[in-house]
Amino acid sequence: MASLPDEKLITDINIPGTHDSATCFVAFSFISRTQHLTVDEQLENGVRYFDFRFRYENDVFKASHSIATCKKSKGLFAQELTAADIVKMCLEFLEKNPTETILFQLKETISGTGDRFYSDFYERYIRDNQNKWYLKNAIPTIGEARGKIVLLRVVSADKEKFDDTDSGIDFTSYPYVGTKQVDSWFKSDICRLVTSEKYATMFVQDSYKVEGKKKWGTVTRFLENKDECDFKICLTSCTCCFVPSINVRYINKQLKKYDFTAGKRYGIVASDYTDSEICNSIINSNFSKKQLKK
Repeated sequence: MASLPDEKLITDINIPGTHDSATCFVAFSFISRTQHLTVDEQLENGVRYFDFRFRYENDVFKASHSIATCKKSKGLFAQELTAADIVKMCLEFLEKNPTETILFQLKETISGTGDRFYSDFYERYIRDNQNKWYLKNAIPTIGEARGKIVLLRVVSADKEKFDDTDSGIDFTSYPYVGTKQVDSWFKSDICRLVTSEKYATMFVQDSYKVEGKKKWGTVTRFLENKDECDFKICLTSCTCCFVPSINVRYINKQLKKYDFTAGKRYGIVASDYTDSEICNSIINSNFSKKQLKK
């Protein structure tokens, strides 16, 4: 990201991401696993948008895929992966790579603790490191986001404790999708920007209840759609008929062959079982061939 101009908005660049990002080592892995790289490895491979989901139990933020708990390593007795572990990985990466930024999408799964979820998360992982987080309810430029974790908050925040300066970009209107409709994508207003009356818009494709070939058709139509909005998020994952690890064989094969056009705005493209080849294709679409040769 060092080569990208400071004045560009993060929504104007193409960003590789992952879906259910913390599931490299997850319980019930045959049906729950969606990634084969750890968070550290994903960062090193170029992933900058992360879909992090936590279950808040016994005052611990446990990385989870629904009821399946994510672990730090493989093995029956491996330790649970927590928000503390993940935030530490992100901060250490940014310390070593200060020109980068990380989009951290924060979701709660299963536990249902309401406003307490964000309040406690903030107290533990943000308050003492506020300078390392971008917490405004506004779309930052790359210059504003460099070296920071940009919080995309899907959970609610207590309005008596937090406002548009310390609770991140309000993603609570993130649409629930996943219907069997093939072209299942949705637009919604997601937040009032802190600097104006303008509402940011979100355009999401997440029709995961279709099989691989239909899903790929949906992905390509979404990527080629010319509708404009602030946040464009395309999830390439699907689970219909087969578990993610089987569907992804076809999807990722097509994704690696897809011609991401230099200069075209695709937004966030989040995949299962991502790798450096997929990430590089998305990253390189931010630059012309002349720029890449440099």
